Amino acid sequence: MAGLLGELQWIGTILIVIIVLITIILLTKEGIDTTKITAAGALAVSILYLILMDWEKGFVENLGFEEIPHNYLEALAKTVNIEAILIIFSIGIIVAITKGAGFFDFVSLYIVKLTRGDPKKLLVALGGLTFFVSMFFDNLSAIILLGSLTVVTCKQLEINPEPYVLFVGINTIIGGLPTPVSSIPNIIFYNLYPGEGITFITFTAYMFPIAILFFGLATAFFFLIYKKQLKNEVTDEKQDQIGRINPWSGISDRKTIWKSLILLGFLFIGFILTSIPGNPLDVAMVALISVFFGLFLFKTDLKRYLREGVEWEMIIFAIALFILMGLLTAAGALLPLTDLLTGILGPTPTTGGIILVAIIIGMVGLLVSGFLNSFSAALIFSYVYIALPTGLVTGLWIGFVLSGNIGGALTPLGSITILMSLEILKREGYPISFLKYVKKMLPLTLACGVLAVLYSIGLIVLGFK
Repeated sequence: MAGLLGELQWIGTILIVIIVLITIILLTKEGIDTTKITAAGALAVSILYLILMDWEKGFVENLGFEEIPHNYLEALAKTVNIEAILIIFSIGIIVAITKGAGFFDFVSLYIVKLTRGDPKKLLVALGGLTFFVSMFFDNLSAIILLGSLTVVTCKQLEINPEPYVLFVGINTIIGGLPTPVSSIPNIIFYNLYPGEGITFITFTAYMFPIAILFFGLATAFFFLIYKKQLKNEVTDEKQDQIGRINPWSGISDRKTIWKSLILLGFLFIGFILTSIPGNPLDVAMVALISVFFGLFLFKTDLKRYLREGVEWEMIIFAIALFILMGLLTAAGALLPLTDLLTGILGPTPTTGGIILVAIIIGMVGLLVSGFLNSFSAALIFSYVYIALPTGLVTGLWIGFVLSGNIGGALTPLGSITILMSLEILKREGYPISFLKYVKKMLPLTLACGVLAVLYSIGLIVLGFK
């Protein structure tokens, strides 16, 4: 009987891996409804996992549930990152409120005026703004806010938004590196730091240098691959016209801009306050509270923004993706990686063994993060890290953190911010296929991955603890 159950477990794991791979392959095809495909994959995997696997054991041992869920549906619900879903919901409404007030038109005109319409300066300005915002806002908030702003800005200048929207999307990932509250991988590993823990400032001190290096590399890379689009000279006449732009000209009521600033400031300060120890609020709750504050501030109707602001298809897609990857992890599909790394380190880890693990996790991290998503990858890496011997140096820990983030830029599946960037471009009439995106961004992602491994190795060799 035990042998039969063991065979069913293996069959279930293999079938789940096959379905996940088929789902991923289908998502790379043009013209595919990504939401329906992902939902169908999640449903198929859910049924298989229930029938063929010991689902209680898998959720406890492989997903780290402290208690066995009362029923299967409750267990599935726990694989979904509710915080991320609430953020998508809430920020979508906040963006709709501020956009309707003309705030994005106002900011875009201001950026155009400051950069005088110069394509390269505009790219750097939008990327720098994204980097800064992503340090404190979560990545989802940043792409929703700045993706819309970028499109409006490009429309004002009548230019192709592709390089600008993609650069903004990439910088939500890069800008999310320096602080422990700016991305899900950072949040997960911030709480896994060995020893007595790590402070907010120390975390930033470790991560900020490599993030700045990535930003410079990404800027140079975009200058190279989009040199034709960014080479266009701005005529003196056009510069004079831009110089005479009055950002307030299209605003019927200036109070709406100040209200928008108050609302975004309320959201921004709330996000920062969530990092204070003992604070009962989390990022999702702050975003939801900000929605009601915005509705009160603008004296408007919630029903309107439920129709106009909420990305319902994106929410369904995200829920299905969380379930799909959660069950893949629960099935133990990546346990061989944990066993491999533990074997390399041995009972008494050496510097050479730790460096080898850093290289492996860096290479594997690009693929896992690129084809799953940063949350699933970080969750998988966290289980791997916990299983390794204790007392490892900070450099390896940072290698795990970087692996959970950087690979998100490899494919549209790796990060929801990249996926949303492509959706924004598609909506504006500039569609980019899955394979076209990967072809464009592969050199940049690989370069960042190599730098991340070298940075981790450098800290290991220096013995940072």
